[in-house]
Amino acid sequence: MAKIRPFRLVRAVLAAIVVACLVPSPAAPLDLFARHNVTVQFATSDGKPMADTEVRVFAPGQPNRPAFTGRTDSEGKFEFGADQDGLWSAEARNGSEIARATVRVAGQEQKDEPLSPYWLFGGLLLLLVIAFGYRLMRMRARRPKT
Repeated sequence: MAKIRPFRLVRAVLAAIVVACLVPSPAAPLDLFARHNVTVQFATSDGKPMADTEVRVFAPGQPNRPAFTGRTDSEGKFEFGADQDGLWSAEARNGSEIARATVRVAGQEQKDEPLSPYWLFGGLLLLLVIAFGYRLMRMRARRPKT
């Protein structure tokens, strides 16, 4: 039976966690600095949802440069994080059909605070310190006794 080394196991678990955090879910981007979460649902002229359709979102005052791009989910919904107040416009293109929506973002900020970059960097620093300490302990344990 193969012996599992603890350090390799820890690396494998950490790698799996990093991959799981970095892979975005469809139509749900992560924006650490967003103040509002906006959901737009697109439908064709006959009312059917525009599933798996390319979407471009434009920030207020920037109608020519997309702030976000992505695809709708199976229900035609697309979610994005708005970092400023104003009129946001979204456009979905599916073959020959184009659907447009304009959303006013203002008022109260969302209740759930987004993840602060300080918490993110602090957590990564803590993991680095733990990994370094673990490595030092392993080196001391392997050192020949005199």
